[in-house]
Amino acid sequence: MSRKIRLLIAEEDVGFIKMIEDSLRESGGLYEIGKVFSGEACMKKLQEESFDILLLDHSLPDGKGLDWLRKFNGLEIGIPTVFVTPKGDPKLSIEAMKEGIFDYINRSAECAKAFPFVVNRAVEGYSLMVEKVRLQKELIETKSFLESIVEKAGDAISVVDLEGNVLYWNEGAEQIYGYQREEVLGKKLSDFLYPRDEKQRKEEMKLMRGVMERVEKGEVIPNIEVKRRTKDGREITTSMTISPLRSAEGKMVGASRICKDITQLKKAEERLTLAERLSSLGELTAGVAHELRNPLAGIKINTQVLLRKKDLPDMERQLLESSQEGIEKIQKIVDDMLHFAKPKAAHFKEEEINDLVENSLSIFQTKLKKENISLEFLRTEGLPRIRADAHQIQQVLINLMLNAIQAMEKGGTLTLRTFSEGKDRVGVEVKDTGVGMPKSHLKKIFTPFFTTKSEGTGLGLSITVKILESHGATIDVVSEEGKGSIFTIHFPGYEDNETRG
Repeated sequence: MSRKIRLLIAEEDVGFIKMIEDSLRESGGLYEIGKVFSGEACMKKLQEESFDILLLDHSLPDGKGLDWLRKFNGLEIGIPTVFVTPKGDPKLSIEAMKEGIFDYINRSAECAKAFPFVVNRAVEGYSLMVEKVRLQKELIETKSFLESIVEKAGDAISVVDLEGNVLYWNEGAEQIYGYQREEVLGKKLSDFLYPRDEKQRKEEMKLMRGVMERVEKGEVIPNIEVKRRTKDGREITTSMTISPLRSAEGKMVGASRICKDITQLKKAEERLTLAERLSSLGELTAGVAHELRNPLAGIKINTQVLLRKKDLPDMERQLLESSQEGIEKIQKIVDDMLHFAKPKAAHFKEEEINDLVENSLSIFQTKLKKENISLEFLRTEGLPRIRADAHQIQQVLINLMLNAIQAMEKGGTLTLRTFSEGKDRVGVEVKDTGVGMPKSHLKKIFTPFFTTKSEGTGLGLSITVKILESHGATIDVVSEEGKGSIFTIHFPGYEDNETRG
């Protein structure tokens, strides 16, 4: 047996109420009817009991029906309401509909007779409306939840149309690339994210054309490594996944891109590869250096003995002296190889990084003036101390400064800077305005025996890396041909407290 429909009538016309009651009784429906004759009594009844529908007169003894309806809405009394209007008053009916009235009837016998149909339609329609509102609210909440996840994701998430114009740009994209949303919407990614280098730019555009052709066929392309340029000019490496974006009808309308900044990961991988290479080369180098050292020492002694002869012709003396210079150069290379293979044991102490830089700079004062190079030392005070072997770190700094000076053959500016890198971490930057390096050299400069100098052994920067590794430090470099290079060392900080050994 179905539940009875509970109807509350707020109406002062007793005759019309009787017509309504008779019509409901004749319809054979099951109704429970409550009657009140004022707005105040109606509000009290609605607060105390539960009803399925309200029949509300447009005019009650204590106020207009619409005014009372506004009060009910203010109290969040949700109930489908049928409004009773005078005959031929469409203006009042429209006003009632704006206030949320579900339906309206005239005070007439015809409307009273049709009232059961109005009640059933209102009850069913209101249930559907409530369910629709619930679903809409749920949809909005779900949409907001998903948008919040996408918006706050650490990865750069963007959407482009088929022409490559940006349609969406989340906070992750703002953080990784440096461009705010309003700066990029409607623009092509190639206008501001692709590398400046023309060759790289063309390669990138060719790659992306091929990728988009596959995406337009419905393919998802995961983990593509691409170079990107940030707003502040840095070049970063990103891992990108591109997926097709379709309309509700299934038509291809664009592509979504999820990009992760893997620049530091790639640098870590390169450092690991370099460390493995240095380790194996170190073992090989040590063996070769030891094998060379003994015969080289014998050759050097023999040359010195021959040079002591007083009756040597000038030509032979010159040849022996030239040979001795060559032997000394070879010996220097062998010593460097041994130092690279088996660096001296470090003696760690707490050190002030500014003091180490100052002591290293003092060696070059005369050379800097002679080479017409100006010096800037931008020191940050109050930096955490580092745990270091002062001699080895000075060796690193001297090597980097010497390379910088040699890169400025026509003079320039050598800038050293110390700075904080967050909690307990310290950085040192060595910057020159020299000739710079091509990108093809940047990945090789820390490799043993790679050098562009006619007299270099190619071991200086390799030894630098090994020393820094023993200190738990890292080094990276950026360079541009014709503008100079910047080497940056990143030290772990070392605080003076009892918990440190």
